[in-house]
Amino acid sequence: MTAPAGVQPDLFAFLAVCDVLKPRPVHDTPAILHAVMNDPLPARQTDRQHIEAAIRQAAAEHGGYVTAAWVRPHITRDVLPQMVGAVLRARAGFLEPTSRIERNAGGNGNALKWSPVWRLIPRTS
Repeated sequence: MTAPAGVQPDLFAFLAVCDVLKPRPVHDTPAILHAVMNDPLPARQTDRQHIEAAIRQAAAEHGGYVTAAWVRPHITRDVLPQMVGAVLRARAGFLEPTSRIERNAGGNGNALKWSPVWRLIPRTS
């Protein structure tokens, strides 16, 4: 079954009008990461602790530096993917940015993409 002539352009015009009348919200990535990071559910707190332990393990293997690709193999349970991004970012007393980037490597579609390198700030206690 084919659509009658003129239907497709009308659909695109309709969608354009919808976007003007009700624009989609802008994604505020820092705000989203902050909300995910501070989710008070006990399961999310456990996820954060597990990811932080994985970060420490990866940092121990890589001289105090981590990337997402180095951390992921140490995450041994199901966690929200957004939680990894929320935890693996600059945070006072935990991670600080460096000027380095590394390729993700591995066998996935992101193998050639660049990832920021973070420095784990050692615990003082």
